Order: sequence, then C-alpha cells, then structure tokens
Amino acid sequence: MRLIRSRQYTVQVPGFEAGERLRLAFLSDLHNNIYPGLLRMLREAAPDAVLIGGDMANRPTRFGTPPRFTRGYGCVKQAAAEFPVFYAFGNHEASWRKHEKYGAAFDAYRHALEKKGVRFLDDESVTLRGGTCPVRLYGLDLGKAQYSHHAKKRRPPTQEELQERIGEAQEGAFTILMPHHPDYLEEYAAWGADLVLAGHLHGGQMRLPGIGGLIAPGFKLFPPYTKGRYALGKTEMIVSPGLGTHTIPFRVFNPRELVIVDLIGQ
Repeated sequence: MRLIRSRQYTVQVPGFEAGERLRLAFLSDLHNNIYPGLLRMLREAAPDAVLIGGDMANRPTRFGTPPRFTRGYGCVKQAAAEFPVFYAFGNHEASWRKHEKYGAAFDAYRHALEKKGVRFLDDESVTLRGGTCPVRLYGLDLGKAQYSHHAKKRRPPTQEELQERIGEAQEGAFTILMPHHPDYLEEYAAWGADLVLAGHLHGGQMRLPGIGGLIAPGFKLFPPYTKGRYALGKTEMIVSPGLGTHTIPFRVFNPRELVIVDLIGQ
C-alpha cells in the first residue's frame, strides 16, 4: 500500500484552446519526512512543472534544535533532476532563513538547490507558459502576523502589503498564487488570483466524516480550509493536506498526498 497517494484536479482556463493542457504537480509540507514512492509517482504523472508550496524542511526551534532538511533537500533535488521546479517559501523556510544562528545553513540549502536548477520564488513570479494566454506563477512569503497562533496578533495581509510584496496580478494572464497559508482566500481573490495553491494545515491532522479537518496550528478547531477544492468568485483554491507531519506526528483518515493539477481549455 502506498504511504502517499495522488489526487488529481482539473481547472478550466478560459484562454486555453480546447484540448490544451498544462499539468502541474504540487508538493507541500514534507517537513523532512520520508517520501516513499513519490518520485515514481511524479514520473507516472509526467508534469510540465513541479511546484513546491513550502515547508519541505523544518526550521530551528526556540530550544536550540537545529534545522532538519536532508530529506527535504533530497526530495527537491531528485525532482529537479527530471522536471522544472519552482519553490515558494512556507513558514518554516521563512523562519529558518531569518534565524541568526542558522542563517548560513539556509543559504547553503537554497544555493545548493539553485545549482540543481530549482527556481525559488521569494515574493517573485515567473511565466510558466507564454502565448496569448500566459500562465504566471507567484510565490508569496507571508509575514509573521499571518502565521501567528495568537488570535490578537494574527491578521490577514492587506492589499497594500500584497502589492508591495508581489506587485499586481498580471493583466491578461492566468494567475497562480502560492501563499502557503490557505486562510486568506478573500484577500487572495481580491488581489486577483485565478488559482491559489496552499497547504500548511496538514489536512487538519485528523479528518472526521462529514465535517472535515479537526485542528489547525495553534490548536484552532475546525479550520475552514484544510484539504481539497474551494471557490470564491472567479478564484479557485486547492489545498494540499501535505506530505508529512510536524508538531503532531500522526494523521487520522488523512493520507499524505501528491496533488496534480491539470489546467485545460474549455
């Protein structure tokens, strides 16, 4: 039995011609866990690009534990040997690179992957497909206030902050946003995202039939976006339950997933 399963989504792109397809593999939240069968599954899916949604490694802890990244590094490196790879930050990468004691280690991690061809999207964007209907991919590095576990400190990103970080959504393009945290769908939609790819919540750790994910980081119960497909106006969001575990080292009725997204013509 596979420890990781594949889930496929189809998203219609108005500017694509009938029969046209761009296949994307979305990986998120490995947290330096093992990844049995993942590379074989990528080969079987044969994506046009692999998108990394963040938290492939684990940040240092406040108790002085060093970052853990060897498996995350190996996974991304092996994927990059066969596919174009684009890597957006999660909260663990963002925290690790700002950690004074371990900053050099993050730089080494990033530079080693860049030498393998990985493109990091640190509040940056790249065109995945040109032509009359370009596909533009944005990697958003959210701030500390968006990840806070304390209700009084946590707040959504403002439109001014989003535009300062990643600029305006490209007019005439199909826009994909990778912000890691799914909770701010309203803000992402207002910014202009056509498709949001997120993770962070690990599917809610435990999933209850008819209810969904149970818990979010900070022990918030029944978070609204934990796994699957959501929509707000013209914006769709696909949330990965992730490939690993972190603080809570188990998953119940919540298998690890490789997400495959097919962008197709109408």
